[in-house]
Amino acid sequence: MLAGCVCVHHFVAMKVDQPVARVAQPVNARKQTRQQRRHHEVSVFKEPGSEFYYYRVKIHGKRFKRSTNTTTLAAAIAQAKVIRRQLLEDGQARDSMKRPGFASVGDVLKVWMERSTAVTRKNNASAVRKWVRSFVNGEEDAVSMTRLTAELFERYLQKWPGSPQGRESTWRQIRAVFAKEPMRWYKQAGLVLPDLEDFRAVRGKSKAREEFYEGYVPMPVEVLAKMDAGAERLRKSADLEERKVWAVYALMRWCGLRNIEVAALRWEWLVRGQRGYLWKFERYQDEAGVWQMPKGRPGQVPVRTRLIGQLRWALKTRRSGFVIPRAHKTEAEVLTERKINGFVRPFVPERTKGAYELRKQFGAEVAQRDGIEVASRVLRHVDIKTTWKHYHALLNEPAPL
Repeated sequence: MLAGCVCVHHFVAMKVDQPVARVAQPVNARKQTRQQRRHHEVSVFKEPGSEFYYYRVKIHGKRFKRSTNTTTLAAAIAQAKVIRRQLLEDGQARDSMKRPGFASVGDVLKVWMERSTAVTRKNNASAVRKWVRSFVNGEEDAVSMTRLTAELFERYLQKWPGSPQGRESTWRQIRAVFAKEPMRWYKQAGLVLPDLEDFRAVRGKSKAREEFYEGYVPMPVEVLAKMDAGAERLRKSADLEERKVWAVYALMRWCGLRNIEVAALRWEWLVRGQRGYLWKFERYQDEAGVWQMPKGRPGQVPVRTRLIGQLRWALKTRRSGFVIPRAHKTEAEVLTERKINGFVRPFVPERTKGAYELRKQFGAEVAQRDGIEVASRVLRHVDIKTTWKHYHALLNEPAPL
């Protein structure tokens, strides 16, 4: 479709080398131009304040606009035929015919999966596919990137059926695929994309919601005590699978690790610090040999020496390899998602996050003891605002002055 004609005095749409087909009325000429013009169909029109007629045509996806340098309509139509022949004969039009059209959503996602090292890249691609299939009504390979407009993205978020947190998470997942760095990947891969600045400017939440404090609500002390006691029984169990669940619980509860970080955790990431041991998170290779980046930002997380001994005793692991032993990657994912949530949820049935509440509890405890800046670094948040809105809390009533 063409970016359009402005309000005109005369508008003529025709096939070149054929008689004039019609003369449209000046009213709504811009809308008619967009709807009626096809490949090689010519527009001859006048712009406000211009003495000459102009010519516009679309040839193999490229738009050409030229002045006919004449003030009469009949002469302008004749001159338009000459201009079109010249465009087809010279190199400018030939080059435009060779240029590929706009990429499809599938083309973009293919490059994204090849180039991205984010541990969540599959979830990002799935979020885009779900939007395209359910809201744009088409398979990603058949949907042009020109259809992913800011208006459509905003409407998708407004009609989100789930929670505000889920809507924001979906916005972040889709938005990440079109961040500045991925846009450079698509350009290097030779993909032709429309202007996505308006699309990239869509916000996942209102300004009022941004300013609203959504800090973590601490779990009751008695609930935490029961959960810790239940986890301790798992640690002493004769069943290795139950001890594995305890290990995941301990790493989330006392180190604040994410589920995916527990699944990927290796003994080689354990380093000596000034006051004990640290888990060091940086760029690493996964089980398939693909280089990955930790979610958030690289950093170090302190861990008690006693907990290290308990992990090695309970899991019967050596000093290298994965901390959580597994036969394959799927087994680790089931353990760090399904089984740990199955243990935690009965204690906090009203919470939506399940085992992730352990990480939030950890963040709140560090924030109150050492300050929000330290908590942000230990949690490895990219922005301290994340720590403030979702992890910081007053666990105990401050003492009066």
